[in-house]
Amino acid sequence: MSLITIKKRSEFIKSNKFSKKIYTPNFIIQKIESNKTDKIPYFGFTITKKIGSAIVRNKIKRRLKAIIKELLKCKDKYFDLSFNYILICKKEIVKVSYNDLKNELIDIFKSNRVS
Repeated sequence: MSLITIKKRSEFIKSNKFSKKIYTPNFIIQKIESNKTDKIPYFGFTITKKIGSAIVRNKIKRRLKAIIKELLKCKDKYFDLSFNYILICKKEIVKVSYNDLKNELIDIFKSNRVS
């Protein structure tokens, strides 16, 4: 399954207003019910200029997309398929290794799958 991203600003704003938020050291994850009928989770990524230059922000996005693609192989285990997820990165994410990011996301999605 491929990664489908959210690109419209209106969907990000709607998520910010109405979603359930999960706070972690490196992320704020917004989980909002999808209005689409295809039962595929959509993902949005927000990485602001405060985090770093375009090179740094793109590197973080590539890492996050790679991790999400790996987790989508076992999507029933980690995600509620009728929800969309938006990952908002915090400034500390620049110092975190790929494996630490992956483990943090696995823990988040496993523990918050049902809630």
